[in-house]
Amino acid sequence: SAPLSDPAVGAIVIATPVASHATMALHALDAGKHVLVEKPLATSAAEAEQICLRAEGLDRRLMVGHTFMYNRAVREVKAIIDSGTLGDIYYVFCRRLQLGIVRQDVDALWNLAPHDVSIMNFWIDRPIESVASVGQAWLQRNIADVVFAHLNYAGNVAGHIHVSWLDPNKVRQVTVVGSRKMLIFDDIARDAPIQIFDKGVDIENIDANLGTFETYAQHRLIVRAGDVWLRHVDIPEPLDVELSEFADSIQEGRPPLTDGRKGLEVVRILERLTKAMNLEQARLSLVS
Repeated sequence: SAPLSDPAVGAIVIATPVASHATMALHALDAGKHVLVEKPLATSAAEAEQICLRAEGLDRRLMVGHTFMYNRAVREVKAIIDSGTLGDIYYVFCRRLQLGIVRQDVDALWNLAPHDVSIMNFWIDRPIESVASVGQAWLQRNIADVVFAHLNYAGNVAGHIHVSWLDPNKVRQVTVVGSRKMLIFDDIARDAPIQIFDKGVDIENIDANLGTFETYAQHRLIVRAGDVWLRHVDIPEPLDVELSEFADSIQEGRPPLTDGRKGLEVVRILERLTKAMNLEQARLSLVS
């Protein structure tokens, strides 16, 4: 309470258990402070929207700690995708795996997947049309240790997420598959976090005069395996960049890159995935 009542304190950073985010953020905003909240913004879309509305009504900067948005390699991949180098994007597959830390307040989806949801939303930049997810709990009742999530984006682009805190390997890898080339972003491979593969499957028209294919006999699929490029990226500490963006947004009176509305969108998706996971578990119980 002391920082909230101190007029010399202009901004508050909230890095506490998720269940306390909404209450603490609202108190800080009501005290006239700008607020940076660790991801996810809240435990429900209703809470997240309440925080956004309060910040907007009080003209305070609200920022969510989606740190990967401040990772230079993530932004480099976005530039590669937008340039058309990979062609039309077919799907993005995120894997965020490790052994521990096992949380008791949230499951693996809410703990780990906010990173991947924010990354995919940034890269794909299309509306999500439907979601599906399956999770399993072994260590604690009703707290999923591993989750497989699927997001269908507009334009037939698929997003897949595998998160787990019960895996022997630490993996921080995202694969992007396009019609022309493929890419892997490996956050652990610091020297060359981006690999671009000149690989794919090309459809060849046997008779160029046929135009649109009507039968299988009119085309053939050719697997192409070419060069691999390793992209070195000088990556400043993303958390430092994030904090600088928070300070700049306050000084310049503008929304930060990862403002409350972007955090709200991630929470909405997590909420939909949780509902889908619960429905899937109920369906499986009925089947058995």
